[in-house]
Amino acid sequence: MTSLTPSSESQLPAVALIEKTNGVSGAVKLSICIPAYHDDPTSLITALTLQTGANASELLIYDDGSDDADMAARIEGAILKFPGPARYINARQNSGRSAARNRLVCAATSEWVLFIDADMLPDSVDFLSKYIGLTEQQKTPAVIAGGFSLKQVKPGANQKLHAAQAKRSDCIPANRRALDPGRFVFSSNIVVHKQVLRTVEFDEQFSGWGWEDVDWGLRVAHVFPILHVENTATHLGLEPDDVLIRKFGSSGPNYARLVHNHPTATRRMKLTFMSGMMRNWPFVAGASRMVALHRNLPLPVRLFALKLYRARMYANHL
Repeated sequence: MTSLTPSSESQLPAVALIEKTNGVSGAVKLSICIPAYHDDPTSLITALTLQTGANASELLIYDDGSDDADMAARIEGAILKFPGPARYINARQNSGRSAARNRLVCAATSEWVLFIDADMLPDSVDFLSKYIGLTEQQKTPAVIAGGFSLKQVKPGANQKLHAAQAKRSDCIPANRRALDPGRFVFSSNIVVHKQVLRTVEFDEQFSGWGWEDVDWGLRVAHVFPILHVENTATHLGLEPDDVLIRKFGSSGPNYARLVHNHPTATRRMKLTFMSGMMRNWPFVAGASRMVALHRNLPLPVRLFALKLYRARMYANHL
């Protein structure tokens, strides 16, 4: 078994870091970049270790200030089994999702980077090899978006609302995503050429949860091709109802930034129209929140109430 060794140097922007590697070296065809913040990526690391194509890939984990010693120990143990080069970067403070991704790009040695979130799980054993094959066929810098699924997760009673929302809004087949390629870039499962990332960085002004990947995808679509394919990964991290409601309610400033940056694209989105309609209906927030949280009501009713709640909360920022 390879022992952990300190990383010899850091290419990352200045921030207090602890770095470990598995001691494996060599050229790779794909850099797997996993940003983590309180989400334990060890199940994902184990799944990636068993993939065809793992020995042609490097694994990079960036813990964005979780300050969790037990999780750090599990990650350090998991990367020892990865057949390609593996590097664990543990940041002392949280910098945000966009900053974490930008720092992972600085650490990657391959020209092609796979972004996959810590709470995802590939849906097929040839997940990596399929991406590698697609990059070898691609003659110019591009984004390759594999898609999102719920195939390997069984929602609990308090996660069914999030599952319904994700199934409706996120689990979209490649042919439909391709109709509006920039809008349906989910950074939880995409492969990107470094030239794309050097030209269009993730916007670190987005704070907290939501919309930074849509903003990035819309900016990329003006410059580079975005290819939508069927190479899905399951989102394991479904949120409990109250957490989902809180995230929807607090992400209004990010959506306002998206609207400001992309007025034409966001005018096509129903959410923008609904938020405009809700501006003068303050009572909708409380009522729709209560309906969305009521587990005895039919799920379609709760999902509609969730959308009304988000639109009303976003109206405060538009």
